[in-house]
Amino acid sequence: MPNKTPKRRFAQSLRIGHAAGTDVDGLRSMARRDPVAFTRRVGDLVDKGDLRLSHLRDLRGLWGALADVQVDVQIPDAAGYTRAVTASAFPILMGNVVVAAINEAYDQVPTVGEQLVTELDDDKAVTVIARIAEGDADVAQVKEGAEYPEIGASEDSVEIPERPNGRRISMTATALRRNDVSGFVERVNALGRIAAETVEELTLDRVTDVFGSGTTPAAPYVYRPEGSGTSLFSASANTPGTRAPSGTRINSNALADHTELDAAVTRMRTMRNDRNKPIPISPQEMVALVPPSLESSLYTIKNSELIPGSANNDLNMWGPRGQYAGWTPVVGTMLALHDTAAWYYGAPRRQFRRKWSLRFEYVTLGQETESYLTSSIAFQARVAWNCEVGATDYVYWVQSLPASTAPSKS
Repeated sequence: MPNKTPKRRFAQSLRIGHAAGTDVDGLRSMARRDPVAFTRRVGDLVDKGDLRLSHLRDLRGLWGALADVQVDVQIPDAAGYTRAVTASAFPILMGNVVVAAINEAYDQVPTVGEQLVTELDDDKAVTVIARIAEGDADVAQVKEGAEYPEIGASEDSVEIPERPNGRRISMTATALRRNDVSGFVERVNALGRIAAETVEELTLDRVTDVFGSGTTPAAPYVYRPEGSGTSLFSASANTPGTRAPSGTRINSNALADHTELDAAVTRMRTMRNDRNKPIPISPQEMVALVPPSLESSLYTIKNSELIPGSANNDLNMWGPRGQYAGWTPVVGTMLALHDTAAWYYGAPRRQFRRKWSLRFEYVTLGQETESYLTSSIAFQARVAWNCEVGATDYVYWVQSLPASTAPSKS
């Protein structure tokens, strides 16, 4: 019988942690002797999880050992090129552990935005997405010897602007001397959480078009055909376009049981593509998005094999054995900022693009900067991102209201 005992891994030669004795002299020696090896070693330890911000209990000692040690590093400049600069070894080490902590805090925030959008990377200030409106002769049969009709195409477009954002934290030389580790860790964790929550809130604001489709529509609009802000949701016929003959908003459709979902499906079936044909969408693409106050109702519908309260034990079409099985229930915590009863149904990933002009970027600076001279800032960390969400169409997502008042957000 083979031995199931896992092989013992080689122990790290670089020990981090006050209890084990932080070898700051060893770090200083490595950084001076071989800066490239130092940078690579710190990165490897962080990647493997053997070095974390919480392990560094003596920031004052690390700063004293590494702050005056200069290391050559490669950084991207504003034009996107890489250039070589000389930086202190302290922000290099701190930068690695801080970005790992930010990522960990970011990942711990539960989000649903990624289930509602298709991701897009484009560094343009305004992204123009062309939608090809096919023109078909709609011929049922081509007779023998006759020419096949040619499909024409007219090009419509929508625009998605940019929305830069970011946050930073600083640690003064005084805080380092006092070794305020716990306070710094809390602020680093907050940096990751704020980034995640900000992007999540933006995403839910846009897929619900809470500003553009409010009682008093105003920018920012999620739907910008030809660059013109247009309300995405309307109860009026042929609004926001003729391919939504019954509109994109259902009034008096509060989510209480399966009948409201039936109404949403009925509305979706009125939608038309560019050839004025019904749009086939599989149940697996369909999403019902609700605020937390409707979570119980949503999951009761989703998980009931039979229609709750039905005297004849009729099969629930929205349940695990129903014909619509495969649809996804999504609860958006941030929707509580808008309304407690409006909800949404459709295939949002067909319609919404989350554009990243800049994915999360992370920068650290140390004592060789002007901030140290003017404000005694020993260490700074900054995260930045540029993210916006836009709608490429209006026929894949409908809004349901309990009455007729649109959600709003101040």
